[in-house]
Amino acid sequence: MKLTITYIISQVLVVIYYLVYSSTFNMKSKRKILYTGIIAMFIGAISYLLLNAYTGVAMCIIAVMRNIWFNKSKTKLNLIIIILIILFSSIFTYQTPFSILNSLATLIYTYSLWQTSTKKYKYLGIFVNLLLIIYDLSIKSILGAIFMTIAFISSVIGYVKENNKNERLCRNE
Repeated sequence: MKLTITYIISQVLVVIYYLVYSSTFNMKSKRKILYTGIIAMFIGAISYLLLNAYTGVAMCIIAVMRNIWFNKSKTKLNLIIIILIILFSSIFTYQTPFSILNSLATLIYTYSLWQTSTKKYKYLGIFVNLLLIIYDLSIKSILGAIFMTIAFISSVIGYVKENNKNERLCRNE
């Protein structure tokens, strides 16, 4: 790994991306999650582009479109169309077997956003983050892997908090 100015800029963007992205796992509103995700994905796309990680770029662009679309309506047809776009893009941007991890993470994340439950979103985010840690290591985005680990921890905390809150509500009823 060469420390070029392009690499350094990509890693600065990675830090910004992951701080914005990880904040979504502590949000209660689906609308806020979707809008914050749009900002994160724009930043992520630029970072991946600087790292020549084309599957990552494609998945971020699809994620922006998905978040805008899901904000307007969430139908099964929307979900199917986005899944097909992800699969189609994955074929054309494939670089290594690790590229599949980013595509799989995007598929899972898309399904989690399509759910109405923020609890399911946070639970599935745990798996998404694990896949992206491995992907980031494969493209040598060291800060990406470090910050995705933080996002992983944030998603676990968000899930545990929501799960505990739901359990307290059930006991009080």
